[in-house]
Amino acid sequence: MARPKRKLLGAPPQQIDRELRALSRPAKVLSNRPRFVERREWVGIHKGEVSATAKSFKALVTKLKRRGLSPDNTTIQHVDTTDRLVIF
Repeated sequence: MARPKRKLLGAPPQQIDRELRALSRPAKVLSNRPRFVERREWVGIHKGEVSATAKSFKALVTKLKRRGLSPDNTTIQHVDTTDRLVIF
């Protein structure tokens, strides 16, 4: 019965575990809301560390490439820390 389930996953459980762990590292970095990130900024995270920040997406990709990092292998996210007023 385990074999049909394994086929549904599309990859061995060990590979899925590795990939999920790799995705969780950038999320942990961003959830800490580092102080160096300004109000609105693009952030590039590579191997669990912030590799570059920039005001625009294009500028961030340029910085990553200058540092020899592939944007395809970097988690890129826009961080907006501006306060929002919610009225109920």
